[in-house]
Amino acid sequence: MKNRNLFLLTSGLAFPLLGAYAQKTPKPNIIYIMCDDMGYGDLGCYGQSYISTPNIDNMAKEGMRFTQAYAGSPVSAPSRASFMTGQHSGHCEVRGNKEYWRDAPVVMYGNNKEYAVVGQHPYDPGHVIIPEIMKDNGYTTGMFGKWAGGYEGSVSTPDKRGIDEYYGYICQFQAHLYYPNFLNRYSKSAGDTAVVRVVMDENINYPMFGKDYFKRPQYSADMIHEEAMKWLDKQDGKQPFFGIFTYTLPHAELAQPEDSILTGYQKKFFEDKTWGGQEGSRYNPSVHTHAQFAGMITRLDYYVGEVLNKLKEKGLDENTIVIFTSDNGPHEEGGLTLPSLVVMANFVD
Repeated sequence: MKNRNLFLLTSGLAFPLLGAYAQKTPKPNIIYIMCDDMGYGDLGCYGQSYISTPNIDNMAKEGMRFTQAYAGSPVSAPSRASFMTGQHSGHCEVRGNKEYWRDAPVVMYGNNKEYAVVGQHPYDPGHVIIPEIMKDNGYTTGMFGKWAGGYEGSVSTPDKRGIDEYYGYICQFQAHLYYPNFLNRYSKSAGDTAVVRVVMDENINYPMFGKDYFKRPQYSADMIHEEAMKWLDKQDGKQPFFGIFTYTLPHAELAQPEDSILTGYQKKFFEDKTWGGQEGSRYNPSVHTHAQFAGMITRLDYYVGEVLNKLKEKGLDENTIVIFTSDNGPHEEGGLTLPSLVVMANFVD
């Protein structure tokens, strides 16, 4: 990007700046990247010296860093609800990680038990959310990753809340498994009339817990990013676009493919105590946890780099705002010390 001005700021500050920008240029495209359970201490640009995050660090290098960014809540669903609705958590209807699958009938995927309906408390249909605002202003919209704003079939699913294309986890509890039995999809362009389940046919041949779980080959984080990139590649600049990429990395469970990212950190870090997992929570045993956590962050950084490179490749970087943040900060400091980045060429004079 030429003469790029970069700002690190809370997600809440990003959107008021758009008004002044829009007065002198065409409507900017917007990509909002929200990672999961990351604190600013997990990034090199905030002093982390053990984890490689060159793409995010480069964003910070070219702009300003803010170290007092706050989330709407210390936990996922209500924090995301504050972002989506623009409401303070004291006024927002979503007050916690309330689940709607506990009393649902059981369905089978291979030998694996699942619930017929999964998800969280829905956003109030009377409260307008950001994708609906963007649609009303002429944007095409896509969301890829964690939804957590309603359960399947409820009044608040992506197809009913201003999203044209969606792929990921409707339910954040399901997102505990990086090798899931299914993901959710809504594709207006493909003719979907509602959110559907996409079964991971290669995963369901193996159990959901234990050693054989890690034989599952379909890794959700990579699949979600791939769908996000396909959507981004279709954007031609004729219509402004708004993309929400709610990647689940680096939230537990700590799991990823045994590739060069992970093996590099396994050589770098000592092999710490193995956590045994908890089957009911869908957290599998984690081996070499420091290496796993670091690898997931570097993998996320790679995703960010691909997004920025794709925008530049398509000549869209000059009129696209890219926001990077976390949903609710790190463990032990939920709601506090989360990173937030915004990048766009000539965003501010």
